[in-house]
Amino acid sequence: AQNHPLPLAQAWGAFLKSSGRNDCDKATLGVYQGVWNRFLAWMQRERPSKTLLRDVDSKTAQAYLETLNHGQLAPATFNAHLLTLRYIFRVLKDEARLPENVWQKPKPKKLITQSRRELTIEELKKVCTSATGELRALLSIGVYSGLRLGDCATLRWCEVDLRRNQIQRIPRKTARRSPKPITIPIHPGLRGILADIPAKERGEYVLPETANT
Repeated sequence: AQNHPLPLAQAWGAFLKSSGRNDCDKATLGVYQGVWNRFLAWMQRERPSKTLLRDVDSKTAQAYLETLNHGQLAPATFNAHLLTLRYIFRVLKDEARLPENVWQKPKPKKLITQSRRELTIEELKKVCTSATGELRALLSIGVYSGLRLGDCATLRWCEVDLRRNQIQRIPRKTARRSPKPITIPIHPGLRGILADIPAKERGEYVLPETANT
């Protein structure tokens, strides 16, 4: 009675508090919670008599996975649901006193990938020269800085030093484990585009419309 098995309704809270959970950003945690909420809603609707995490047996897991793959979710999304539930159950295995991880046996769906070729120099020039507005600046920042799309889209004016011709930015990918800014020289082509933006239009973001999407 003092150490009862973990109820399904309390599983997400227990997962958040667990020391066995890896650190992750809010976006990733939001994806996990979305997957869990969908599974919990299905359990409450389709298996209302199963109220404990350990009540989820292999047949129940298989039945739930079948609802995901009947034309509703792409293989990549199906795999994300499967691997997320596998991870949550693994973290809570001891606390919920699970005899096994029922999500371990089901296999991820095979992904059909399409190869992509890099643009030629001429194609890249054509794309960049035909772009206008913020898209032109976005492409230029990417080409001349080598930053990822998310960093290009959210570049701030406080990170741009036109006098010293350099950009100092903490890449989003490494911000959590290594919050150190990298210094990128500003190419003359990019400097011209940035300098053309009137001072009165320089708010927080270099590309305010893009940053807000």
